[in-house]
Amino acid sequence: MKDFESRLERLEDLAEKIRQPELPLEEAVKVFEEGVRLAKTLKKELEKIQAKVEILTSDPDTNANASSLPFNPGEEN
Repeated sequence: MKDFESRLERLEDLAEKIRQPELPLEEAVKVFEEGVRLAKTLKKELEKIQAKVEILTSDPDTNANASSLPFNPGEEN
């Protein structure tokens, strides 16, 4: 499938399209369904990426090899 950025751009386009008052109901439902599917796919991909992100740390006092810690957004390590 397309890369993340182009899928995100498509989701933004769908969000803009569904705001159009002249959009027929049937078309609005199709746009909404595609948007929901796309949002779920993007969320899953972000969760996978987040799980892979590692913060490398090392202890300069012991010359230890770099170690990795899980990525926890919003927390300081």
